[in-house]
Parts: sequence; structure tokens; C-alpha cells
Amino acid sequence: MANPIVVLPDLPGYTWRLLTPEDTPALYRLAQAAAQVNGKTAPASRDRIRQELEQAHSSLATDSLCAASPAGELVAYAWITFDERLAQEGRAFLKGCVHPAFRRRGLGGLLIQWMESRAQQVWQTHSAPLPLMLRIDFYDRGADAIALFERMGYHLAMAEDEMRRDLTQPIPAGQLPPGMALQIWTPQRAGQFFQVYQDAFRSRPGFPGWTQEVWVQAFTGYDEFRPDLSMLLLDGAQDVAYAVCSVEEGAGWIVQTGVRPAYRKRGLGGALLAETMRRFRAAGQEVAALSVNVNNPQAASVYHRLGFEYTRRYSSYRKALPYLAS
Repeated sequence: MANPIVVLPDLPGYTWRLLTPEDTPALYRLAQAAAQVNGKTAPASRDRIRQELEQAHSSLATDSLCAASPAGELVAYAWITFDERLAQEGRAFLKGCVHPAFRRRGLGGLLIQWMESRAQQVWQTHSAPLPLMLRIDFYDRGADAIALFERMGYHLAMAEDEMRRDLTQPIPAGQLPPGMALQIWTPQRAGQFFQVYQDAFRSRPGFPGWTQEVWVQAFTGYDEFRPDLSMLLLDGAQDVAYAVCSVEEGAGWIVQTGVRPAYRKRGLGGALLAETMRRFRAAGQEVAALSVNVNNPQAASVYHRLGFEYTRRYSSYRKALPYLAS
């Protein structure tokens, strides 16, 4: 099946071209302009945008697009990144934005069509015959954007609420029961962390069924990961709970935490989080942050009791494409 040709409109004073790391300041200004329309803070710092661009630089030559003025100002962009680590599917993350002054011209829909066409074109040359999951992940987009995604066949697959807590405020004692101990992350303990993760999340909606290798890469394979702040809770020789943590943009992040079902309703999750916050504070952090799925009110209530407050919502809209041999 041939991919459709997407014709992008002429924008007087602007040229369609590839993104480069030098576009970081202009991308940040575009994000600020878009965020102001919804009354939201810009979703990423300049440093984070530059880091993402530099990490993806090898693919930018074919998998990005922007409308730029001769001075380098941007009014629209589209950017695809691929994740090929899963055994059951590939993933293409679609990112894009149109400046508020250039909206209601159909640019958003055309950019999504371009990304879909390009993603399928790239995936058809992939050696493994896997389906491709297209993803549009974002914080706090407006109703118009969400309506566009739904018209184009995307569905809401996941929504998480980001929550933050001021670590300069008192932290609950949250003592662990006698006989329980904490161990920090080491590569040798990766299997223990993974087994608790599987037991804690296997029954949750959308459980991905990752292998240990994929899970370890996803949750520890990045610069911000902090093994010294990531902990495994043991009841004697039994691994019962864990927390994987990072430090990003001035906050200690509880990236993922879980308790085995057999050990729930004993206050262990709260005690582990309290200890994590104490260690964040000892490491110089003034804010703790985490995300909780909107369909997990029980966990959210624990975080509320520990002083975490809602800040923004992260959503993932997805659309599956079958594998088409080239």
C-alpha cells in the first residue's frame, strides 16, 4: 500500500525545513506561546528540549519538519521518534505544535498526516514484521486539539495526574515494621525489582508485559536515574515493594513505585514514600514529584495523605497501524 502524499501549504515568509538542535530557543518560544493560550506553563525547559533534539539528531534528517522564518522563528513543527525495544510492537511518538496565530488553517491535521505517512514509510523498511503504535503524548492540551486527535482515529489509552510536594514541609514519620529493611538499586538486584514490578502491576489495565531487559532500560537507562535513591523493601528474604527514582529539573521524581498485592493495606507504600522523600531532601531536593494513573484512586489517596498536590495531567492518545511489507 502506497503512503499518501501530504501537501503542506505555502506560508508567506516561512519555509518548510528540518529541525536542528539550533532550533531549541525557537521551539521553547513556540511552546510558551502555545501554553499561554491554555493558561498553562510551558511543558519543557530549554535544556530538556535541547537534550531531546540532540539525542534524536541522527533521525532529524528525515523524521522532523518545521515552518521557519529566515530569522529562525518557528510557527509549526512535527517530530517523530521511534521506540523499537518491545517484542510485540513498535512505537512512534508524534510531537507537534502550531503557533496560536496560525491555527484554524488545517495545519495541525496536515502535520499529523505527514507524521503518520512518514512513520509508516520508515516502519515498512523495518526488519521485524511488527505492528506500529502511533502515540501522541502530552500535558494539558486544549479541547480543540483533543477533538482533532479523535477525528483522526486516536483514542485515549492512558491519563496520569502529576503531583508534587514541598519537601521543606514536615515529612510524616512513616516507619517500617520491624524485620523489614531497604536496599538500594544495583544491577545485580534488577531481577528482584522487576519481579516486584510484575506482581504489583500485572492486574492493572494496560499492563505491557515487558521483558526484564525492556523494563530496566525504560526505567533506569537514562542520565537522570538515581540508583542511590531507588530502593527495594524486603521482609526478611522476601522482596515486597520498590521505588525507582530520578532527579530531573530540580525535583526528586518517584518514577515508579509498587507493593506486592499480598503486602498491601499495611502502610508499606506510605512508609516507603516517606523514606524516599527524606532521602530526596537529604540529597538537596526541595520538591518531590510523581504521576498516578487517573484510574488508580487508591494510590492517589495515599499520595494526598502524604501532602502531594495535583499540578497537571499527562495523556496518551494512540492509534495502531498494521505492519505493511514494503
